[in-house]
Amino acid sequence: MTAQCSLKRTRNPSPVSSTKRCRLENEAEAPETVKFLILSDTHDAAITLPPSDVLLHCGDLTEDGSPTSLKAALAHLSKAKAELKLFIAGNHEISFDKNYYLSEGGSLSTHEESLTIISDYEASTPGLHFLKEGTHTFTLKSGATFTIYASPYTPRYGSSAFQYPSGKDRFNYEESTPKWAKNVGTEKSRIPTTGIDIVMTHGPAQYILDKTADNRSAGCEHLSRAIARSKPLLHCFGHVHRGYGAQRIEYDDDSASGTGDDGIKPLPQEFVGKNQARRKGFSSLSPGAKESFLGQRERRQTLMVNAAVMDSENEPGNMPWLVELDLAKKV
Repeated sequence: MTAQCSLKRTRNPSPVSSTKRCRLENEAEAPETVKFLILSDTHDAAITLPPSDVLLHCGDLTEDGSPTSLKAALAHLSKAKAELKLFIAGNHEISFDKNYYLSEGGSLSTHEESLTIISDYEASTPGLHFLKEGTHTFTLKSGATFTIYASPYTPRYGSSAFQYPSGKDRFNYEESTPKWAKNVGTEKSRIPTTGIDIVMTHGPAQYILDKTADNRSAGCEHLSRAIARSKPLLHCFGHVHRGYGAQRIEYDDDSASGTGDDGIKPLPQEFVGKNQARRKGFSSLSPGAKESFLGQRERRQTLMVNAAVMDSENEPGNMPWLVELDLAKKV
């Protein structure tokens, strides 16, 4: 949409002409298109990382969460050609989750060693940030600014790190939690209702790119309500390898409260030409989907991306996703 500005003649003490002032106003209003490279569940695989403005890794960098595996994964991630490289933990990063790790016989010294490795890489690698659960804001050199909510937590399935019982809602406010569930949300774990551009979690929301080998929906119902309430531009995740793909969702008016019917209308899943993606080194939206998504006048769509690199055979057969977002510039 082309920005409009009135050039009506008025007495103006400013030395800037009306025409120039209009041009400056339009430039300030124009969003910045930012390229995001999204991946998840690399499980120690050192895959090729195409250039981007921002790299998002949605967890499971490692297979076993050991300090040795972590060093190798961060050494690879730090070489990515991206201004920002943001990552979260997944359920395989067991040494990150202190309570779980100690309960399984892990040592406190190993847990602390893993955290030290992260801190050392953050200090030595420009733009590399480990995101703990909560909300974070970043501004790129171009002035483009975005706020991202991050969380490593997934519904409990077997024994693994960063998990919670399905009957506990950590992502919403009390009024958005159904009666059958218990609200355990904190200031950091709740997804804010406004101001969120990107949600990055390790696992998916319910019914969106979350089908397992036995056709079970492994996504989180509470996360689904939080997404409908917050309406980010992008929700990226992994965890469910068979769910790899991208899908846009639309909202109706019922989604505002985040209660009852979540008001989400899934659009058709994006077609992924795997051979073409392998040649390019990434998957991307079709031109039509990209035009529709980037052309929104109001935020009525969210792009959902399951970026699990590991495929259904536990081989790194899925390519990262390269997507563009139109972001406001910092004033």
